[in-house]
Amino acid sequence: MRPLLLLTGLFILLITSFTAFEVNGKARGEYPATIVELTLASYGKRMSGLAYLAKGPGPHPTILLLHGYPGNEKNLDLAQAMRSKGWNVIFFHYRGAWGSEGEFSFRGAEQDVQQVLAYLRQEKNAAGLRINPDKISLVGHSMGGHMAIAGILDNPDVRCSLALDGANLGADGLGFFKEQQSAELWRRYSDSLFMLSGWSGAKAEAEIRQYGPELDLVKRSGKINGRPVMLIAADTEVIPMDQHIKPLLAALTATKNSRVFYRLIEDDHSFSSSREHLIAVSAGFLNGQCR
Repeated sequence: MRPLLLLTGLFILLITSFTAFEVNGKARGEYPATIVELTLASYGKRMSGLAYLAKGPGPHPTILLLHGYPGNEKNLDLAQAMRSKGWNVIFFHYRGAWGSEGEFSFRGAEQDVQQVLAYLRQEKNAAGLRINPDKISLVGHSMGGHMAIAGILDNPDVRCSLALDGANLGADGLGFFKEQQSAELWRRYSDSLFMLSGWSGAKAEAEIRQYGPELDLVKRSGKINGRPVMLIAADTEVIPMDQHIKPLLAALTATKNSRVFYRLIEDDHSFSSSREHLIAVSAGFLNGQCR
């Protein structure tokens, strides 16, 4: 047989087999766990994302997983674990982060979360991704913890929120730029983050000094409206507890009909030595309060 005819025959066989698998799979009602690449839009810019889809037709409760600053620890082991428990998990990079279009900023990241939430709740997208649009929760680490709390405070349709050693970028109006030593560390670190497009220590400081009060989660805590929130803290000063975590915990707890949960895990900022424990605590909250 000629090589061209052989290749053509193999191509037809592969297409036929793939089509038969899809048809037969749906006929049997099988919806395997899978990963879907996403391109998400925010104010005219494209953001890269992944959907970890749980097994079964759904619709499934869904987590929007939010990475930190800059997002070296992405917590995708948590995504895989929660998918195995019947959750969809959506992960994405904010504008200007890790190849997503546009320029990075803290307020821009808050906006991006809301744009993705709107995308996930659109009827066509929810159906295609097997999402229950009434059961979308936010989970975020570090700066992503800020985004997870800001996201639920700014959106009454979000079911729950979980912050993993989360920051409050506007704490006391100036966040990490309140004290001179901390400010200098943040300027230098921000200057090194080449994976954040258009970003620098000067831009980080300028944004916090101009918009710090607007970014302060304590001042926004009254919008929680009794929805479940959990703060998991690490015993490290990467996120200073007395400035960031304790005031936010107190403010959320003081709200009407509060459903606030808290856990301290003795580990580093990324919970490097306690991943299984972190996942178990996170799953206990999400399965118990957010399904």
